[in-house]
Amino acid sequence: MEKAYSEKSPTMSDLERMYGCDSSSLWVKTQLLTIDFASSTKESADIDALSEFSRLFVAQYHYIKLTEFLLFIARFKLGKYGKFYGYFDTITVGEAFRKFLRERSEEMDIIIRGRNFREIEERRTVVERYHVPANYIQAEINRYPKK
Repeated sequence: MEKAYSEKSPTMSDLERMYGCDSSSLWVKTQLLTIDFASSTKESADIDALSEFSRLFVAQYHYIKLTEFLLFIARFKLGKYGKFYGYFDTITVGEAFRKFLRERSEEMDIIIRGRNFREIEERRTVVERYHVPANYIQAEINRYPKK
């Protein structure tokens, strides 16, 4: 999971810059079709609706890394965000992705806190403490006469 968020991976907009117009929406549509193929719906996804949804999705979530979207797809296929009832529904996918974004935020916070904790631990210097046994201190006190 951490690699999906942390590793260097192109975003949707990077894909668009590298391969041109609509390449990222085609990639999103291809990934969404894998959900359609994996689901046991009576009706397959409407290709025109899926194309439009993919374009809107990329415009809205251009900052999402491809690895993050693949994580979402895997979790969706595992049933983490519900299921389709009778037909492939892009609104259900959109609602599921918003749930994923909330999870993503929480998981990234945990990752960042863990990194910060490790950095603090690495910077922390070990302070050597000199321990003096109590009987030694008492012997030193007794060495000097009381006035």
